[in-house]
Amino acid sequence: MGRPIGSVNREKPFNDALRIALRSNPLRLRRIAEKLAEKAEEGDLAAIRELADRLDGKPVQVVDRRDAAIDELSDAELHLIAMGGLPRSQQPEMLLIPPPSKDKAEP
Repeated sequence: MGRPIGSVNREKPFNDALRIALRSNPLRLRRIAEKLAEKAEEGDLAAIRELADRLDGKPVQVVDRRDAAIDELSDAELHLIAMGGLPRSQQPEMLLIPPPSKDKAEP
C-alpha cells in the first residue's frame, strides 16, 4: 500500500540533490544519457530495460479476475464488465495483421 493521501512526508532529499547536481552542469545529464544508450547498444539488458521504460513507459500488469467470485469484485470492476470492457479510446494499441483481402481468390 502506498503513502496515504495528504501525508506530510513529501520531502525527497535525494531527488532534490540530483536535480541540483544536474542543473549546475547541464551537459552532465546529456553525458549520462549517452553512456546509458551506449551500454544498451552493447547489449546490457539493464540499460535496454531502462531505456524502454523511459521511452515507452513500464509495461502494464494485467490482472486476470475470471476466477473471482462476483461478490469479490468491486463496483468499478462490475461496471467495466457490464460495459463490455474499456472504451476503444482507452484500450492499449495493438499491432494486428489485417485479414486477407476478399478480392483475391482463396486457394
